Amino acid sequence: MINIIKIKLTKKLNKNLLKYFLFVFVFFLAVPVFSQNRVIDNAGVLTQSEIQRLNNLIFTAASEHNFDLVIVIESSIGGVDPSAYADDFFDDNGYGYGSDRDGAIFLQVVDTRDVVVSTSGRGITLFGYSAENKVFNDAISYLSADNYFGAYNSFLTNWNQILVNAGQPSINVVQQYHVVFLIAAWLIAFLIGLICVSSMKSGMNTVLTKTQAAGYVVPNSLSFSVKKDQFLYSTVAKVPRASSSSSQRGGGVATRVSSSGRSHGGGGRKY
Repeated sequence: MINIIKIKLTKKLNKNLLKYFLFVFVFFLAVPVFSQNRVIDNAGVLTQSEIQRLNNLIFTAASEHNFDLVIVIESSIGGVDPSAYADDFFDDNGYGYGSDRDGAIFLQVVDTRDVVVSTSGRGITLFGYSAENKVFNDAISYLSADNYFGAYNSFLTNWNQILVNAGQPSINVVQQYHVVFLIAAWLIAFLIGLICVSSMKSGMNTVLTKTQAAGYVVPNSLSFSVKKDQFLYSTVAKVPRASSSSSQRGGGVATRVSSSGRSHGGGGRKY
């Protein structure tokens, strides 16, 4: 009897160990992208608890949207172009989700007060004009007040909203075709106005058309004198034509190529 109980306990223990092993295996298989740190604070502006909170937000974005987000804070980058530094940092450290390396990196350089967002893969097309303004304006408002955690938190929060909006289907027909409806409404209003005016005009059949304006002139009230304008000199202003940029544009979004040969989008500002 005791041997039977031992055998049952052993089987139950082995079964629980197997479940635990499978859980750990699936967990690490599902999130291989997080084998590296996503919040690199080389300037020492964050506490460990703040770094952990930011990492939790990054993990949520990656698990729900298959998108990689990285935050890098540097005291100085030695005169290197901030955009190029962010592009290479993203590529050289193997960041990015999937074969297209979908993701975005936030770089802050403390001594030069530079802020850069570099996008990769799917992030290039998602980071449009309005999204770029929203991300930068919110982050800079916090950085100007020396609220570093607030700036990084706003970057992650805004990107999460961008990813949520990108995943929503366009089911609102009025919102999707609002320009077409606007033009159609204008044409209908124009036709209604034209019909009303034409109807009113046709009712004015007692009015006779005059071919000359003499009947409207008061006698001896119109006189002319000779006047002329003489220009003494003229000024010609010449504006140089803008030179072509090294950036390329794809789908309306400006892109550049990093030293590793990968395409990146995004931009940078001062705070």
